[in-house]
Amino acid sequence: MNTPSALEQCRNCDTPLQGEYCHQCGQQNQQYLRSIFAVVGNLFGEIGHWDSRFYRTLSGLMLRPGFLTKEFVNGRHASYVPPLRLYFFISLIAFLTLSLTIDYEAMTAPGNEVFPTAGTEQPATPSTSEARQPPPPVSLDFGDARISLPFLGEAEQEKLNEKLRHLSQNPKILVRKLVSLAPQIILLMMPFWALYLKIIYIFKRHYYLEHLTAALHTHAFLLLSLTILTAMSQMADWLTARTGMAVFDQISDWMETILLMWMATYMLFTQKIFYNQGWGRTLIKFALSAIGYLALLSLAFVAMVIIGVMTA
Repeated sequence: MNTPSALEQCRNCDTPLQGEYCHQCGQQNQQYLRSIFAVVGNLFGEIGHWDSRFYRTLSGLMLRPGFLTKEFVNGRHASYVPPLRLYFFISLIAFLTLSLTIDYEAMTAPGNEVFPTAGTEQPATPSTSEARQPPPPVSLDFGDARISLPFLGEAEQEKLNEKLRHLSQNPKILVRKLVSLAPQIILLMMPFWALYLKIIYIFKRHYYLEHLTAALHTHAFLLLSLTILTAMSQMADWLTARTGMAVFDQISDWMETILLMWMATYMLFTQKIFYNQGWGRTLIKFALSAIGYLALLSLAFVAMVIIGVMTA
């Protein structure tokens, strides 16, 4: 970063500089065209500058329902990480953790509930020679299932269903694609969820961006909670495998139950605290929110599967 002594005039308006920012136009005295190493170093510098602001944001996010959203709406921005940046950061960590811990082999194994193998039966007591043989190829039994989209021509429709048949024989490809699409789908879903909140709270006179801020904070909380649940489960499995002690699984199950209960309680109290309505209306709108979110999530999942099949 250049200092005023190295560059005495603002590059934007040529005003003599008196500090890091131009007092006339507000542009920062910084050189943006520099080596990639300088860019990476600046990125880590900004992360390091979060310090107490980052930890203050995390504690508010996890322990105080609706707090960060109210602080942002009330104009207290400098003390906390901005909502969109916070969501992107947690989303990156969450889906990176998911992609590293998900067991694609287990998800596409024969007999798995999610991806059952057509016509595959597991013998109750396999012989030694049978046990040594490799498992049969995994495939999805889609039968005569076809995807019909009105905006596709006949040739494109046939190409799409050919992909569907190919993915039925290679389910791991589809699973990986869906995992990679999940962050984008959730982000695209966010504005529609904020619009739904705007509708059910139409008489509260909140701006749409206030609902969007609440949506960003609650989704950041949910993603971070799911990341913690995944990490706890993986750690418990690792400790149990190394020590042979089932107590780690029991502790993990106990902590996961507490966190899941807190997630549900958190969402309820967020609506109560941020929208500031009585418990009767809050409970009714919480139920409406749950129904609407499940419907929106179902539509998003269907869209994700269709996009996954089309782009895999």
